Amino acid sequence: MPKNTAKLLYQIIKDDILARIENQQFSYDEPICTERSLSEQYNVSRITSKRAIDDLENEGVLYRKRGVGSFVRRPDSGESSSPSEAHSVKVRTGGKTVPLIFPFALFQGGIFRIVEAATERLKDKDYHLAVHICEPDDQKMRSLLNHLYSQHVETLIWYPMGKEMYLDILKKFADDGTRVIILDKPHDIEFLSNVVCDNFGGSYQLTSHLIDYGHRNIAYLSRSSLGEVTSLSDRFKGFSQCMKDRGLEVNPEFLNIGLSPDYHMLKHVVNSLYKSGVTAIECENDVVAFNVYMCCRSLSIQVPTQINITGFDNIDWAVTGSAQITTVDQNFAAIGEAIADLILSGIPTPVSKMVPVRLVPRTSTGPANG
Repeated sequence: MPKNTAKLLYQIIKDDILARIENQQFSYDEPICTERSLSEQYNVSRITSKRAIDDLENEGVLYRKRGVGSFVRRPDSGESSSPSEAHSVKVRTGGKTVPLIFPFALFQGGIFRIVEAATERLKDKDYHLAVHICEPDDQKMRSLLNHLYSQHVETLIWYPMGKEMYLDILKKFADDGTRVIILDKPHDIEFLSNVVCDNFGGSYQLTSHLIDYGHRNIAYLSRSSLGEVTSLSDRFKGFSQCMKDRGLEVNPEFLNIGLSPDYHMLKHVVNSLYKSGVTAIECENDVVAFNVYMCCRSLSIQVPTQINITGFDNIDWAVTGSAQITTVDQNFAAIGEAIADLILSGIPTPVSKMVPVRLVPRTSTGPANG
């Protein structure tokens, strides 16, 4: 199969669904599709059908009801019914508009669960959540923030990536009485509110879990450089602090920060760590952990008898195929509820909320061999 076949297939599925919508071949009250029905109809994997549905959800065309299927979103008043003209995900209509800015696709990291939970908490409270997906481009981000500033919104919610915080623009929001809520980026900026998961504590739990199983040579892998993303940096700090508290040294040879995304390079890294005596690999997130798991399978390294693997986030990657990766659940629903509570509180004073996390043990971890 050609390398780009999966992409072509999911695009074909998307185009077919859009054509059905354009031709009014659907009902707002009945699911237009499910992952299983698309997989059977097009003879593709569930991953391919899921990607088609996820893309249409991200574009505001569909929304999902867990255990039922995906439905066509009703167009808001004054909004074009053409899916191709959708620029943001309109979660509710009417009332005050609260923009949420995400710099990446909603399905990544379970972010859409935040929106779902916030929407449920705000139901019947006359608030309208509008999700904006912005590319990681400085000029585009500044343009979007300035546009939203001109709308005189009551609350702004932003999930920033990287180090740039655009504090000159956010200060204007705050000075005008707008509550600005920053997601998943710890900070000490006095005019900004903050909702973060306990990334440090979650990683500490993972590391303690491995040590309790008798592992001493524990590696840590991260594609992000330390300091690039605060939440991921906190995960590494949790790992390091737990090792120190348990009387273990962090071996520099077992650390790979700023890891190349190339699969063959990762396979080489995993093989080298295994030959160096590493019995457990802690990864920055579930995506990296799943790829490490696939490398182990390719290298005939048994998981967990020869090597343990942990991830973080508890997203679909943690349980894809035969992978059953021990991870940390960030409780995205609690994040969404915390956001909604801040919106409804009416208190302009900036506050910080730490959302607790939960260790999710699975079969990728177990006692150290020998």
